[in-house]
Amino acid sequence: MKRRLGLSTKIFLLAAGNLALLALVFLVFARFQLHLEFNSFLFGAQDRVVSLARQLTLDLEETPAQSRDELLRRYKGMYGVEFYLFESPATQIGGPPVDLPSAVMDEIRKPPARREPPPPPRREGRGEDFERPPPGRGPGNGPPLFEVSTRDPTAYWVGARIPIREAGREEQRPGTLLMSAPSFLGTPLFFDYKPWLAISGAIVLVFVLCWLPFIRGLTRAVTQMSKVTEQIAEGRFDHQLPEDRADELGALAAGINRMASRLSGFVYGQKRFLGDIAHELCAPIARIQFALGILEHRTEPGTVDDLQDEVRQMSSLVAELLSFSKAGMQQNARALVGVNVAQIVSQAVARENAEVEVAVEDGLMAMADPESLSRAIANLLRNAMRYAGQAGPVVVTARRDAGEIAITVADHGPGLPEEEVDRVFTPFYRVETSRNRASGGVGLGLSIVNNCVEACKGTVRCRNRVPRGLEVEIRLHSSL
Repeated sequence: MKRRLGLSTKIFLLAAGNLALLALVFLVFARFQLHLEFNSFLFGAQDRVVSLARQLTLDLEETPAQSRDELLRRYKGMYGVEFYLFESPATQIGGPPVDLPSAVMDEIRKPPARREPPPPPRREGRGEDFERPPPGRGPGNGPPLFEVSTRDPTAYWVGARIPIREAGREEQRPGTLLMSAPSFLGTPLFFDYKPWLAISGAIVLVFVLCWLPFIRGLTRAVTQMSKVTEQIAEGRFDHQLPEDRADELGALAAGINRMASRLSGFVYGQKRFLGDIAHELCAPIARIQFALGILEHRTEPGTVDDLQDEVRQMSSLVAELLSFSKAGMQQNARALVGVNVAQIVSQAVARENAEVEVAVEDGLMAMADPESLSRAIANLLRNAMRYAGQAGPVVVTARRDAGEIAITVADHGPGLPEEEVDRVFTPFYRVETSRNRASGGVGLGLSIVNNCVEACKGTVRCRNRVPRGLEVEIRLHSSL
């Protein structure tokens, strides 16, 4: 069976896909419309790169020329990028040998741009200036940076203009410190994931706070409607949906409640109509039987036998119609009590005078109406003995299962066609090949069983057994 995703899962997946699509659209827009390059994403890491360049400049002043490679290797181990030191575009004085891409060479050849510090802010209302920050601390006083991304192979380059001073000497000359990595996202020095992680977390939090209550309310309402409509499909019209929502779902709930009320009225009226007809037919049938009795005494034996069979058939039909309508109209009027299942089964077996195998666990107590439950079991026994009594023993079992009491009546007969199993509780249902008038029954026996079980707030199901036979299971709430 194909597994279906729940409505809430589908909405969450749709929302997540929507966020991912928006992020992709933003990246494409930023790349082709705003022309954001590698240096745009490096903006948050500039302070770290500047601080690192300053620290490395100080370490180079105290490091002999022959030890520069070792110093740069230590920094590579700490920051995960390759370091190169150049005095001019053609003169490398530190780091592993490298052939610089032309774009990087062009950046090294450019003269460093001067960056003027911003003007100091003024204190409003008093006409006094703040102190200008000391040199080397204010914004714009770090070493100038440049950023380049190259292809074939892919590499990301960051350069810092730094002064180079030999250990033990005062003079200094301009140099360039290069940092290179094959990956932008996997390099903490270039890309700080923490701000992006915080932004993503904030977006997810806002999404959850905004959408989760709506999704839960929507799925809860749909789940309630699904459960109530299932009950209505099984003929239980007393379940009602809350109508407190002021949207389309609230209107749908009100419509379902009205539909259930109308269906309940139609079904009750139909059963009452059948009951009234059956009740009205009882009197003329009784008079016909009385007249036939008198006629039989005045005519030759056997003259009215066929007519008496027809009247008995009609009388049986009317009796079952009365039982069917009575069981259906009294479903909500009967009080449920705790009944001993073994005792009810014994009474039903004794009433039908049936030879069956009984296997009922001791101490099983179910919530039911004793009369309705006894009539349901008796009808099942009568049905099994009539159509499968010669094929093997009829077995009645009862057990506790998942907090409920399951009562089963099973036979070894031919069973039912699979496409007909779900219809056996329909009034006047008969399988034409075996349940015709000659074999007895008018198709109300299992309908009466269904009404009686529903009066006990239980459920009844029918299924074929393997390799052969039919099994009817009644499930009731346990009273313990």
